[in-house]
Amino acid sequence: PGGAVVPPIYQTSLFTFASYAEMADTFAGKRKQPIYSRGDNPTVMEFEARVAALEGAEAARGFSSGMAAISATVLAFVGAGERIVAVRNCYGDAYRLFERLLPRLNIKVDYVDGSDPDAVAAALPGAKLLYLESPTSMMFELQDIAHLTRLAKEQGIVTTIDNSWATPVFQKPITHGVDLVLHSASKYLGGHSDTVA
Repeated sequence: PGGAVVPPIYQTSLFTFASYAEMADTFAGKRKQPIYSRGDNPTVMEFEARVAALEGAEAARGFSSGMAAISATVLAFVGAGERIVAVRNCYGDAYRLFERLLPRLNIKVDYVDGSDPDAVAAALPGAKLLYLESPTSMMFELQDIAHLTRLAKEQGIVTTIDNSWATPVFQKPITHGVDLVLHSASKYLGGHSDTVA
């Protein structure tokens, strides 16, 4: 706003309305205006627009952390009694989510060597979500994203990838057919170790 070179930071929890009618229209979905920062905040909306542009995506959603994004994605697509196929050597906190919380929700996770397309293909039947990291955390193992995504799509399986290490500068998973791309802004996307998003 106002031609600012750097987008302003809206450090507020909620937003006011000029009139009751404006508020009623916003709550009814007739107009778009921030209401509460957890849902919509102009600073976060600017961040989302820029990440979507970098990834070549139709939209992006900002979360309070990379783990919040991973958790929300998994829980949005996988329910009790269902199964995820995840690459081995994934991010440690994602692994802890998969091993400690998901079993309590009756969600099973099978780990595969993502660099072995035959192993991935063998694990996919019946899965609801394929969770990729390329490169993986710690071991930096790579996967053939386009091939694995094709295998998953043939079976109607949602694909998601943590692209934190590669960033959209080096890899655009959407161009390879991935449904959802995740980032932790505390890695290279933020670049200064001063952001958790």
